Amino acid sequence: MYKLFKLILLFVVLAFAFAPEMKLKRVSGNIYMVRGVDALPSLENRGFMSNAFAVLTKEGWVVVDALPTPELSKEFMENLYRVKRAPIKYAIITHYHPDHWYGVKTYKELGAKIIAHHVLMEEYRSGQAQMALDGAKQRFKGLFDSVVLVPPDIVVKEDTELKVGEYTFKLIPLKHSAHNNNDLVVYMPKERVLFAGDLVSYKRIIFAGDRNASVGGWIKALRMLKGMDVEVILAGHNEPLKKDAVDDTLNYLTFLRERVKKMKEEGKSIDEIRQALAENPFKDYKMYNEFYNANIFAVYNQLDYEED
Repeated sequence: MYKLFKLILLFVVLAFAFAPEMKLKRVSGNIYMVRGVDALPSLENRGFMSNAFAVLTKEGWVVVDALPTPELSKEFMENLYRVKRAPIKYAIITHYHPDHWYGVKTYKELGAKIIAHHVLMEEYRSGQAQMALDGAKQRFKGLFDSVVLVPPDIVVKEDTELKVGEYTFKLIPLKHSAHNNNDLVVYMPKERVLFAGDLVSYKRIIFAGDRNASVGGWIKALRMLKGMDVEVILAGHNEPLKKDAVDDTLNYLTFLRERVKKMKEEGKSIDEIRQALAENPFKDYKMYNEFYNANIFAVYNQLDYEED
């Protein structure tokens, strides 16, 4: 028994020893970020598989996204406090997925006002969000034990300007489903910076299988983003991106939707479609093995209720 205990203890120590380190990076000016790993959440990586951002204003910090656990968001705040120990004024959540919302308790306890899409509040009030959290706790045992859902203090239904200190943040809630049904993008017009959540990616497959996702709606959203005056895109799972990343995401989703749609109309089964799309231009993209086939299945089902 003692030897077994030592082995378990050694495993835990090694897991944390090789856990990804959180490093604060300065994007430009007063904009900072931490970069998550490209992997599914696990105890080994502490769930640190997404990005979080912060802007230092004269009034205090504005943060965008909350990381997957309170432990990670607390670590993020400790990093920010090394830059300047200023109050956390606002925390903006780009959507309800665990890696963007579940760590928000830290911000709330520090006095921040939580901002999110109005549909995120509806998911919270309906109990759907709690059911999703309960499922995540079962699936990833031990990872989300400390997570407590915190609803937004401010919900956004229409394009809204938020002025904090010397900065203006334009909050843009999508009015249709895309990556999910509560995507909220944040635009700093003077700086030409867009916080895009998971709508934009570059050479990385993004998950399209949310129960409220619509790849057709996602394509419309990307076309809208293409029309914006943007120099830097800060997305949920990449290093800072240029605007051409929108085209990369658009090309992938258009490829997937058009080919699945054509073959489905021809009467092909999902297995036949997967086999036909096994050769494609995206095999070298990060998260390909995790999400590519799952996204084919998602698009196949979404086509039953999406409009062209």
